[in-house]
Amino acid sequence: MNKFFKKIVQFFLKWFAKIYIWRIKPHIIVIAGTTNRHWIKEAVAITLKEKNFQTRMNKKNFNAEIGLPLSILGINSDENNFWHWFKIIFQAAKKAFRSKPPILNEFLVLEMAIDRPKGIKYLLSIVKPKTLILTTVTMIYAENFDTLDKIALEYKRLIKSLYRHGLAILNFDDERIKSLAEFSENRVISYGFSKEADFQVKGVKKTTNGQELKIQLYPSRQIRLVKINRFGEHHIYAALVKEIIRENFRISAPDFFQQMRG
Repeated sequence: MNKFFKKIVQFFLKWFAKIYIWRIKPHIIVIAGTTNRHWIKEAVAITLKEKNFQTRMNKKNFNAEIGLPLSILGINSDENNFWHWFKIIFQAAKKAFRSKPPILNEFLVLEMAIDRPKGIKYLLSIVKPKTLILTTVTMIYAENFDTLDKIALEYKRLIKSLYRHGLAILNFDDERIKSLAEFSENRVISYGFSKEADFQVKGVKKTTNGQELKIQLYPSRQIRLVKINRFGEHHIYAALVKEIIRENFRISAPDFFQQMRG
């Protein structure tokens, strides 16, 4: 796709996605950070579906300027030819103007990916989070960012964009993510191995099938034993976020959305 045509596609997809959000009013959960987005996104979506909340999430790596609106509209795209994109734009218009609100309000669980300065600004012109989950700041975009602090600045813009009554879920094992808590005007819940974290890992034991975690919950300080059939620290962080969602999205979908509007 040439640059000029890409700009046209971007323009239409952006506005059709905005119209869809305005009409359907989903609860938007954004996962951002330089690592671990995929596993946390899956953990959040699985937890909401277990509670019978109507839930959709990004497919594949649809998380940037074109992929994000496609995810919001629920449209797949694997092709790259001119006529295919005309069809996509037509489908997007139908989704924007003809989609009927679900019987129960839906949750959209969306990754946001940035690879250059002010990249988040464009994505925030499409959608703003009502719940925000931040993972890490690492130097994986060294070709476009001089320092880790400049990457963290992008996530500062995200946390300041949260809607009133929103929720910020922050990884307190990452010092730059932790420092963003001071910029939140909404409730903050922290997670990690850090002793300062609200949802804290108190112990990890490897098993033949995966890992057993002891997680201290907030605010009860109760210890919950969690078993995951996967190895790796990234799955531990996903399990922590899963417990946060489980504890903070307890009520039914209609009551939840009524509370958010209050």
